[in-house]
Amino acid sequence: MKYGTVTLLRGEKTVVVDTARPLFDKRGRRISEGLQANVCDPNRDFYLKQPKLDSEADYANRVMRLHGCLDVNTTGITAFKAETERLLALVRGNSQIVNIVNGVHLPVIMPQLTTDDLGTALEQYLEVVGKSYAKDFPDRKSYNHRKGTLAKEVGIVDGSCHDQLIKLMKQGSVIGIYFPNSLQGYSIYADREQMSDLPEGFILSGVDIVIAMAMYPDILARDWYASGQDLAALSWRSVGSLGFRARDDELSFGGAGSLAYAYGGCSGGLLVLG
Repeated sequence: MKYGTVTLLRGEKTVVVDTARPLFDKRGRRISEGLQANVCDPNRDFYLKQPKLDSEADYANRVMRLHGCLDVNTTGITAFKAETERLLALVRGNSQIVNIVNGVHLPVIMPQLTTDDLGTALEQYLEVVGKSYAKDFPDRKSYNHRKGTLAKEVGIVDGSCHDQLIKLMKQGSVIGIYFPNSLQGYSIYADREQMSDLPEGFILSGVDIVIAMAMYPDILARDWYASGQDLAALSWRSVGSLGFRARDDELSFGGAGSLAYAYGGCSGGLLVLG
């Protein structure tokens, strides 16, 4: 067995890990070795498509969905593209995690957090999701089934590393890459459990999924066969869960069902920060 000292993504510490063992398979899905929580095979009928992100215009199109609603500065498009390319280069340079890029990956820019209450922030972000979704699908409806119940009721799950993202968002806007299908077929408990041996720089997704949905509704809410997205890093009313489900005629935000059940058409996500 080959072991070595690996410098982690954020460059702040080193640990001794098994450098021979990849953490993601050839499709970009997390390899589920040794987990106690339920995991099933992904149902490949439910999938996402990688959007075109080559030019600054492609990035500008995504950021404009947030501009005016969340006060994201559109003058930073060049920095958004450059930081995305830097993060992808970091991931591709690490043999343990390089395969994750084979899956769908969505650059996101998260606005500065102006409230200490996550539930209040989610209510605001979900309004933006509804507006963005309506632009792409004017004949469809979006529903927030938790409207009015999120303030002071949303918490961060221990071990998810999501608190690191929130800390950064309180300081200013944050750029990262969201991998929406990296945990497809994992139960929410398994989403949380698998964080234990990921390198630093990986965040279990929560708030970032809502921002990604506002930026990429055509990808994440395409139709019934777009995989569901579980906000596994967050809890609602201490024990409940949150998630998105797309259908051919609507987008729903609400509970994600049993935390212990593994469903092949749904996925938690991972966010990579530099």
